[in-house]
Amino acid sequence: MPESQDPLRSLFQQAAQAGQARTVAAPVAYITGRAQRARRRLVVLAAVVCVLLAGGAATAVTLLPHRPALEVPATGPSPSGSRTPTPTSSGTGDPTVPGTGDPTAPTSGQSVRTTPPSAPSTGPRATSTAPGSATTAP
Repeated sequence: MPESQDPLRSLFQQAAQAGQARTVAAPVAYITGRAQRARRRLVVLAAVVCVLLAGGAATAVTLLPHRPALEVPATGPSPSGSRTPTPTSSGTGDPTVPGTGDPTAPTSGQSVRTTPPSAPSTGPRATSTAPGSATTAP
């Protein structure tokens, strides 16, 4: 199909030819300068982010409450004034009231070991179990 003579098309072609004739490539020094400035901006941005993160972490460490030193767990209740739990037949009682909940749960006078012993054990572990309960060795 032959091209029709569209005046608008010919004007666009003339403008494109004039633009191509006047284009000049940017000097190499200008292009490398732009790349160096962009690289510097990226390095400065990374340094600012690192400083902000380190400052935020330092602030968080200073403002958060400090944990108290770990206390050595008790080996058992003291012989004077110790309370023994009263076992009940129903395990559905209130666990906050002594003697109404689980008979194996400690009462307020008993201590519970929550951390492992501080000295490593060289022999096999000895575990004490309540009568009628089965446990497996770790």
